[in-house]
Amino acid sequence: MQTSVNNTGVNIVLISCFMPVLMVVMSLILFLPHSVYAEDNINISADQIEFISETNSYIATGSVSIEFQEASLKADRLYLDRNTSDGIATGNVVYEDDDAKISSDRIEMNLKSKLGTVYDGYIFYKSKHYHIQGGTVEKVGEKTFTMDKATVTTCDAETPAWRISGRNIKITQHKSIKAWHGSFQIKKFPILYTPYFWAPLTKKRETGFLFPSYGYSSKTGYYLKQGFYMAIHDNQDATLYLDYYSENGWAQGLDYRFILSEKTDGELWMYQMSDEEGSTKYYEFKSYLNHDFSKDLKSYVKIHAVNKFDYYKTLDSTSLNRFGLEAWAFNPFGYGVDERVLKYLESNMQLSKSFERGRAYILAQFRQSLEEDSKEIPQSLPEAGFIINTISKNFVSYNFALYGSNLWREEGQKGQRFDFNPNLLLSFGRTMNITQKFGLRSTVYYLNTPTLNLDRHALDLRTTVTTKILKKYKSFLHMIEPVIFYTYTPEVDQDEITAFDSPESFINTSSISYSLGSTLRGNNPSQLSSKFVLSQNYNFLEDDQPFSPILGEGSLSSEHLNISLNSSYDVYENMIDVFIASLKVKGNKGYIGFGKNFRNSSSLDEYTAEGGLPGPIKIGTRSIPVSLRGKLWYDMNTEMIEQSLLSTTYSSQCWAFTVSYTKEPTEYRILFGIELSGLGAGRVGSLNNPVIFTDPSGSNLDIGSGI
Repeated sequence: MQTSVNNTGVNIVLISCFMPVLMVVMSLILFLPHSVYAEDNINISADQIEFISETNSYIATGSVSIEFQEASLKADRLYLDRNTSDGIATGNVVYEDDDAKISSDRIEMNLKSKLGTVYDGYIFYKSKHYHIQGGTVEKVGEKTFTMDKATVTTCDAETPAWRISGRNIKITQHKSIKAWHGSFQIKKFPILYTPYFWAPLTKKRETGFLFPSYGYSSKTGYYLKQGFYMAIHDNQDATLYLDYYSENGWAQGLDYRFILSEKTDGELWMYQMSDEEGSTKYYEFKSYLNHDFSKDLKSYVKIHAVNKFDYYKTLDSTSLNRFGLEAWAFNPFGYGVDERVLKYLESNMQLSKSFERGRAYILAQFRQSLEEDSKEIPQSLPEAGFIINTISKNFVSYNFALYGSNLWREEGQKGQRFDFNPNLLLSFGRTMNITQKFGLRSTVYYLNTPTLNLDRHALDLRTTVTTKILKKYKSFLHMIEPVIFYTYTPEVDQDEITAFDSPESFINTSSISYSLGSTLRGNNPSQLSSKFVLSQNYNFLEDDQPFSPILGEGSLSSEHLNISLNSSYDVYENMIDVFIASLKVKGNKGYIGFGKNFRNSSSLDEYTAEGGLPGPIKIGTRSIPVSLRGKLWYDMNTEMIEQSLLSTTYSSQCWAFTVSYTKEPTEYRILFGIELSGLGAGRVGSLNNPVIFTDPSGSNLDIGSGI
């Protein structure tokens, strides 16, 4: 199992630098001599080429040039012994291909053994912009290289802004790198130093300590997080965590992952923290297990639970950037969202069987409240369902669903519920389409505490009429789409029925809804497009206020402008009760945006403002390589800024430094980040994020570091 480890340290930074050295040296010592020896499509020129018969050797002198397979080697002198296959290039030796340029005073090689030495080499690795200044690079075995010293940077200046160096380096291809006296320097001043380091050069994971993360939160105080990674087996690994919070005390965590086969994989996360007095303990448990019995029969288990409903308000998300689902390419269960804003945690266990026209399943579901205790929350333990997907033939379509649930809770009504929902649809016409739906909703209850046997049945009828009117102009396409539909659900006696969840409600309905949509799609360089929809509902069962609010939805987008709008207008109160809008203007020098979020029912009245300058910023005739961005949320009710974010980045030719500040009413967070061109980025001081290093593409290093 390949594992993406987020926390990496000094060793990983040094590995990413010396890997290009390995690749380029291999190209020089392996690829070049082999091609010369094969005498395949090689052009050799020199001022003088001499064959010495006594020693069976060649000597080329004066502007020696060898060109082969889109690569070249130039030197002042070249010697080749045909008896021993030893070759020596001296004097202004320059090797260049599409990937690299290597300069050296002297290169020695054996064309048969493919062993050799590069003396005082300078390597420029083009794709990563690496400048690598080496001492003596020697290939001493089939897959083993040694280097007496090496310095790496991506800075072009004669005195680079940063560089990484090491001595007595030994590299074994696809195995490991070892070095002494590794250091990271800014200008000429050493910042980080390790007397010795070792790290793997293979996707095989290695056991070892992860780089610690540290920072500050106004909620938990200063924190230090340390992990120890264990490569148990190719298909199993685990990470142990020991954390310290200055405001809360010590905490411990465990993450265990496994892939037993292509059909079975899973993960277990556990975290425990006690306050400094030891009187309050917090526990978090996350786990999932996937198992496919066959192509059509699949199962999964997902568990997410805490021992106190205020866990995330006290500790935030303790598994963020640690639980493996976030490091994988997929996220099937939604882990990784901000758990502080969730209302419930949900745990499920499901077995499903799919077939050509539908599926059947059995599900156990448990919900835990994050706002109060969960004693009155109905739990489906279990639920079973049988579903036939929509099947169409000519103008007739139908579908079907049957559900059964055992509804349990610690306090309150319990029992069983069975739902039966078949639907028949008849569709006529193309230019103007009329679709008639005939549905039946039947529910049977067997309840206890107290004991009740109830049932209810209702028709679900809907008639829909739609059409589309299109007009094509030279620079855009205009489409108008009116829709009218009538819905009828008769009144059902359900006074004695307990509302377990949203499907319980059978609302007596007799209403007509109508909408008009207009869409413009531009065919021009500005990429202008817009959409606007107006809709309303008329309730025949309502005498006093039969008309619903008028809903309006609109959007306008182009290369430099984005506008979105959602609103609701109460025709009886003559007021807007929902208004959500945003405006963003983009240009070559930056962007600016404004937003409004108003909901009368929840007394929400909020404004947002944002802006950014991508940099560089020009002040007079001077250009400063700084970018800025910021955003704030202002609450009209409290007349306070609820949240503000300000971030700035200073960028140089080979490095960048970022500072961001986030302020909320009860806490603030500060994040420092540094990015070294060619190596990736590190972050320090975030509320949850550890110090991490990523490769230049932005993906996590596929390696577990060992110290």
